[in-house]
Amino acid sequence: MITGFQATMKVDDAGTGAAAGGASTAFSGLVTFNLPAIEAGTFDATELNQDDGGTPTPAPDPWERELPTGLKKAGPVQAEMKYTKANYNRLVALAGTRGYTFVLVTPDDQTTPGTPVKLTLTFTGFIKKVDAVKFEKTNPVSIPFEVVVSKKPTYS
Repeated sequence: MITGFQATMKVDDAGTGAAAGGASTAFSGLVTFNLPAIEAGTFDATELNQDDGGTPTPAPDPWERELPTGLKKAGPVQAEMKYTKANYNRLVALAGTRGYTFVLVTPDDQTTPGTPVKLTLTFTGFIKKVDAVKFEKTNPVSIPFEVVVSKKPTYS
């Protein structure tokens, strides 16, 4: 069983929301994040008179045919971190600004005992959304946010 313990998310903003290209700094108080979904684009290649290719007598084939376009889309990274004023201000400063390098590191998947096996995902992206922060009397406060993947991610 893998838990999310020791997973990290970093961005090259020197930890302040400053310009891209600074020191790569992990978000403090990170609670959750997901790896982006990868989806291959498709197009409908159904022909009006297509047949099922049967021999010796082909029959009409009413099934839709989808083919890949060759383009892939990486879904948004949804994440959540503990509320602090510094975390909130950092996310707000990063919102809507392109060119940052995000680094997501998964926890050890424990396939090799004694040797950490972590996946590192690196991509250029931007904070698309800093969601509403809810302050409740008895529940911990967290900041939900969303990161868009702008260029092909690298996995190592």
